[in-house]
Amino acid sequence: MKDPILIIGAGLSGLAAAQTLRTFGENILVVEKARGPGGRMSTRREEFSDGIVHFDHGAQFIRAHDKGFRQVMDAWERDRWVAPWRGTFVRIFGNESTPHEGRLRYAPGPGMNRVCQEYARRLGERICYQTRVSDLRQVGDHIIAFDQDQVEVGSFKAAICTAPGPQTADLLSDFRPVLAQTARATSYAPCLATMVAFTERPQVDWCAASIEDGPLSFVADDNARPGHQLHSGPSRWVLHASAAWSTAHLEEDPEVFAPLMLEAFRMLPGVERIPEPIHLRGHRWRYALVKNSADSCYPATEGQPPVAIAGDWCDGPRVEAAWCTGVKAAAAIRNALA
Repeated sequence: MKDPILIIGAGLSGLAAAQTLRTFGENILVVEKARGPGGRMSTRREEFSDGIVHFDHGAQFIRAHDKGFRQVMDAWERDRWVAPWRGTFVRIFGNESTPHEGRLRYAPGPGMNRVCQEYARRLGERICYQTRVSDLRQVGDHIIAFDQDQVEVGSFKAAICTAPGPQTADLLSDFRPVLAQTARATSYAPCLATMVAFTERPQVDWCAASIEDGPLSFVADDNARPGHQLHSGPSRWVLHASAAWSTAHLEEDPEVFAPLMLEAFRMLPGVERIPEPIHLRGHRWRYALVKNSADSCYPATEGQPPVAIAGDWCDGPRVEAAWCTGVKAAAAIRNALA
C-alpha cells in the first residue's frame, strides 16, 4: 500500500481533496476534530421534550458559477444528493420586501450535510473523527502528525490542511511559514444562528428571506428545503444574524441571543403571526463568512514533503470555493510528488 497523504478536515473542501486523490490512486487519511463530516455544511440533530428535530443551521444553499463545479453539481443532482430549492424568496430592506430569485439555488436533502455524508461513507475507515491535529513535524521525508494529546496520528508523505484560516495559520506557523502567512492574512465575520421549532407553521408569506439591514441577515423555513418533507414533525426555521450583530453579541450566552433573534424574526415584513416556540436553541459560528480571502498568488504547495491548503477562505465565501480549492490542492500535491 502506498504511503498515505494526510487531509485535515472533513468539510466539503477536505472531502473534495480526498475524493480527487483517490481517483489518482493515492492512499489518504482524513482527520476531523468533530463527531461527523460537513463542517459548516452541517445538519444539527436537536432533542427536546416532544422528540427529535433536525436543522440546517450552517450553509443554506449551493450555487454553481465555475464550469467544472457545475458538472459536479449535475452529477450530484443525478444521484439525488441535491435538488433545486424552489419557493418564494424575498429580499428585505427596512419595511419593504421584494422578490429575490436570481441564480438557481440548490440544497442537499434531506439535510445540508448529505453530500459530505456520501463522500465520507465512501472513505470508510480512511476517515478518523474526534481527533484534532495539533502538531506537524518532519522526520526524514515524511510528516508526522500528532493529536491534541500529543499522540502520534501517523506518518504521511504529504498533507493538505482545510481548517479555517486562523487555525491553519497556527498549525503551520513553524512548519510551513509561507502558507501560514497566507492563512493569517485571511479574516472572517462570525454568524450567530438560532434554530426554532413550532407546532404549526408561522404565518409567513415567504420561505426564505435575505435581509439587508437589522439584526438578521437570512431566515429560512427548513421544512421547505428539498427532501425535508422526509422529516415529519414540527415547523422548523433557521435564523442567521448579520455580521455586525453577531460580532456585537458573539460572547453572549445562546440563551440570551436566541430570544432576541426570534423577536427580530417577528418584526420582519411578511410575518403576520409567530406562535410560541416549542424549541429554541442558539449556535455560534466563529468562522462563518470569509471577509478577506487568500491572495490568489499563494503557492500551490510548500516544502518537501509537500503541504497544501484549501477551503473557502482560499477563494471566497461560497460552498463552490470549498470544493474547487480542495480539488486544486489535491492536484498540486500530486504534481509535487511526481
